[in-house]
Amino acid sequence: MKRFQKYVECRPGSVPFILSCPHGGFLKPNNIPDKLVGTQLADKNKYLITKRILQVLRKFDIKPYYILSKIHRSKVDFNRPARAHGAFNHNSAEAKEIHYFYHQTLEDFYNECISVYDKCLVIDLHGFTKPQRDYPDIIIGNIFGKTLKIVYSSESQDSKRYWGFSDMVRELSKDFTLDDGLAISDFNLAYSGGYITHQFYRKAKSNAFQLEVAKYIRENVKLTKIFVKIFVNVIVKCLKE
Repeated sequence: MKRFQKYVECRPGSVPFILSCPHGGFLKPNNIPDKLVGTQLADKNKYLITKRILQVLRKFDIKPYYILSKIHRSKVDFNRPARAHGAFNHNSAEAKEIHYFYHQTLEDFYNECISVYDKCLVIDLHGFTKPQRDYPDIIIGNIFGKTLKIVYSSESQDSKRYWGFSDMVRELSKDFTLDDGLAISDFNLAYSGGYITHQFYRKAKSNAFQLEVAKYIRENVKLTKIFVKIFVNVIVKCLKE
């Protein structure tokens, strides 16, 4: 584990919540070759924003499970399957092992959450650039609701009552335009949920979604503070219920 911690920052938590940030990495070690295909750009400021979220959560004595990439996306893309050349350069055994470590850690965290708490909320943080003005500020990928299973009431399957997800949608939509990903729209096809989200498609007792935040929010200090405050407040509320 220690061998990979210079590339992947992770820690088990004390609440049934896993926070993942696979595209915010910044390290470009010479011993790991660049990918030959796929996106080479990292999600700007996402690592720092995720670290800030963790810092604020600690003020509420909330310690989530978390895993953050520190290696640049041009070297390893954790949101692609290992078989894909867009995940890493297949000539590099080191890159393959780092990719495996990230996903095995996620699996271990999930299993521990289910064993200890009997439920698990997984949020995979990402960033995107709005190609046009009418695009939403935030797009949520959940494979059109298929990775959402936990509801407040066991008697209701109302999609508006998914634990963690519903609260996030309601609160973020007060300050940002948002696509909740529950139905196919003109905007969310490309962000319906990547490889990490898909790993929770068949996992029981979990809500997992990809949270895509527009670049202009991540570059604006004031808007970033608003996003972090909303995110933290939602997590605090959900974990107290």
